[in-house]
Amino acid sequence: MAWLICSHVAGIYKYDKIYKVYDLLKQTTITYVFFALITWFFFDLNFFADTMSFIVYDVLWFGVFLILSRVGMVGIVKFIDRTGVFRKRVVVIGQVQRALPLIEQLEEKQIFYEIKGFFNDTENGFNSKYPLLGNIDDCLAYAKNNNISEIYSVISPDHMPELYQLADEAQNNFIKFKFVPQFRNNSKYKYTFEFDGNLPIVSLKPEPLADISGQLQKRIFDVVFSSLVIVFILSWLIPIIAILIKMESDGPVFFKQFRTGKNNRPFLCLKFRSLKVNDMADTMQVTQNDSRYTKIGKFLRRTNLDELPQFFNVLAGDMSVVGSRPHMLKHTEDYSRLHGSYMLRHSIKPGLTGWAQVNGYRGEIKVDEQLIKRVEHDLWYIENWNFWLDMQIVLQTLSATFKGDKNAY
Repeated sequence: MAWLICSHVAGIYKYDKIYKVYDLLKQTTITYVFFALITWFFFDLNFFADTMSFIVYDVLWFGVFLILSRVGMVGIVKFIDRTGVFRKRVVVIGQVQRALPLIEQLEEKQIFYEIKGFFNDTENGFNSKYPLLGNIDDCLAYAKNNNISEIYSVISPDHMPELYQLADEAQNNFIKFKFVPQFRNNSKYKYTFEFDGNLPIVSLKPEPLADISGQLQKRIFDVVFSSLVIVFILSWLIPIIAILIKMESDGPVFFKQFRTGKNNRPFLCLKFRSLKVNDMADTMQVTQNDSRYTKIGKFLRRTNLDELPQFFNVLAGDMSVVGSRPHMLKHTEDYSRLHGSYMLRHSIKPGLTGWAQVNGYRGEIKVDEQLIKRVEHDLWYIENWNFWLDMQIVLQTLSATFKGDKNAY
């Protein structure tokens, strides 16, 4: 069960890992390490010595099996690549520039695809390492005479209806014909295709966390990680910090403030109080030499310890361990007017740390460029989330905490 959980999260059995040898080996190694740690934790709690030894041998021999199976897999992949036994020959109809995304995808899977060239009625601007094989009318004859398995068209049949007839003739000759839709005005976005009955639907900027599987993985990690921190760290650290805060200044130990959460819903965010009690806490961001600092508060902010109570927010489901940092409500209102995509960062739960923070975009926002970069990093995280990215960000955050961060104030 431990291996199934770890391998599912890592996605090492996905189709695209078969022909990416480096990714296969790297992900297998990482998955095995986590599998070994989980198993070690299991038998560490077990009272039976014979069971412990069995699990130790099981983990070690399973590691040997993984090495041998992956070496065998790499050998099979290289054999397939060298012989081309499963490689399909394909041709493309249309202009080279329009076909570039398709070419990139096929080249990534070159173990299964061999691009023979293009067919187009004009040679204007033709510049490709693949040859221009002729006009579109020549495509079918070439395909039948050269064992072509698939024909891709980047020209829409709405602009060239005769492509429908060409597609029918290709299908009748057992040659697959595929249309590749073009979205030139939004080429920077990724797309995903869905079907509602027979109606095709194209979604821009697919988000991994919009999928229930991604949400479940992230929530399990949040609950487990925050519970461990609360039980093993905050249980004894909160009383110590509370005493230090109360010894220096009057006021509450915790600072509570409404901040913007997922889908723009406000939530009550917890922090250790690091400033003197003041009337500007909900409107004025903290600056580097802020006169409102307490001595212990400055230390807490520099070491990020002031954020630790937010693990209770994570456990409650208002926040995540990793995400976009939540801003006070007034700043959300102000920043949304400065940056058109700012509110998109609230499509996921806010986090204790995030991709923007580990890349240096944290703390006080002095110029618009800092806000722009922060939003860009937050949106990149939303579009590219995976479990291992979260682990990387957590480790980078811990490293920055121990090394020190010039923007932590």
